[in-house]
Amino acid sequence: MFDRLIALDPETLEPKPFLAKSWELSEDGLELTLHLHEGVMAYKLAEDGTVVPVEEINAEDVVFTFEWIADPANASPNMPKVTGWMEKVEALDDYTVKFTLKFPYAPILARLNYFGIVPKDTFLEMGAEAFNSNPVGSGPFVFKEWRRGEILCMVKNPYYWIKEPYLDEVCIKPIPELATAVLALEKGEIDITDMLPAPDIPRLRENPDIVVDQCPSLTYFYVGFNDTLSPYNDVRFRKAVYQSFSMDEAVESIFMGLTGIRAYGAVPPTLWANDREWLRENAALPENDEEAEKLFAELREEGVLPEPFRPVIYTPPDPRRIKLATIIATNLIVDHHIEAAVQPLEWGAYLDLLYRSEEKPEGEAGIYIIGWGYELPDPDDGLYPLFHSDNAIIGSANNMSFYKNPEVDALIDKARSTLDRKVREENYVKAQRIIFGQDYVHIPAYHYIETNGVRTWVHDFKVSAMGDMRICDPFVNVWVDERSSRK
Repeated sequence: MFDRLIALDPETLEPKPFLAKSWELSEDGLELTLHLHEGVMAYKLAEDGTVVPVEEINAEDVVFTFEWIADPANASPNMPKVTGWMEKVEALDDYTVKFTLKFPYAPILARLNYFGIVPKDTFLEMGAEAFNSNPVGSGPFVFKEWRRGEILCMVKNPYYWIKEPYLDEVCIKPIPELATAVLALEKGEIDITDMLPAPDIPRLRENPDIVVDQCPSLTYFYVGFNDTLSPYNDVRFRKAVYQSFSMDEAVESIFMGLTGIRAYGAVPPTLWANDREWLRENAALPENDEEAEKLFAELREEGVLPEPFRPVIYTPPDPRRIKLATIIATNLIVDHHIEAAVQPLEWGAYLDLLYRSEEKPEGEAGIYIIGWGYELPDPDDGLYPLFHSDNAIIGSANNMSFYKNPEVDALIDKARSTLDRKVREENYVKAQRIIFGQDYVHIPAYHYIETNGVRTWVHDFKVSAMGDMRICDPFVNVWVDERSSRK
């Protein structure tokens, strides 16, 4: 429903024109000037069902969008994604926007792919609450209906400035149970679904009416430790847990080599600076019960590990993460007589537990399993939020371990504030070798392989490493043939 300033090529993930037809970055990397397409209109659905224009998208709307997000009074969850790098944004004329950056932020173009541009006058006229429930934008589809928890429907914008969408209507249906989603796909009740479970892949691949579409993802899942609570803040404890089970065997049992691969660090193997080989050979700890027991015994002797000790491993309601937590807990119980328990929680309760508050600044979860999805194809989008002390703050949804290391901060700061990719990679690699090979902040678990099930009557759809479903944009225009009842 919204267009962004910059597009990302689905094949290369390189920045391409979108609302901004061209741009210039100053030599010092502190000023980015974008030139917008003219005549791009925002549309809405009228009461008679026709699509009607509302207002033109121009530089003033870009400024409004970013200033609104950056204003603390609005409590936007995206505020850190703007205030971290933006000094100011201004309209030089109706179709020229200039961003002044706090430092030479290398991923700036990719970052601008994340934000849809909002029509200022319409937003102010409707108010934030009404706009969020009935959004208006310049995208290829126009909002029609939203029944929360059931379905969100959009109709095509026949006047879309890039191309006319082939599909008349697109509906997004949340289906919490993966098994239910797979069954709906097999019955032809839905056209596309994501996150196919590994056990279903062989059967679906034999179905002539379904294509299993896959590509490496920009995700990272891990076992995290609370660095403000004992004994979880002791690196010996973290290493002992790491060596108490085999992550290789766990990942294989969960994904069967089909929908996930072992992680050795936070940067997915599809991105540069992942340092995967070094981390696998020098940082990853194989199962070693003898060494783990030595560390646990040492911690008991020093009084760091209390008796009895009953750690809880918290997970969201995801069967894959629950299975991983169960494997860890079982090994701790059987091999090390540590009475570990697994506690799955619904997402709301789970996140409330992980987000520290003024009342509980140390938090409650000692061990947790969670994931991170990259919003832009740059190592900074994982390493800065997950490990920089800037994000080890009350209410943070990023550095949930509350990990703070001045040396790591300095390396990440240097990497994200230079445009020299070689320098950036060197510093990201050094930071990861400390994080994963010295401090063992996380136990890296796995990266998803993005796996979509697609009915064969759907054409021009491509699975995305970013995890989004592209239906109509500068690169694709999905359509369905006569076999589908949904045109």
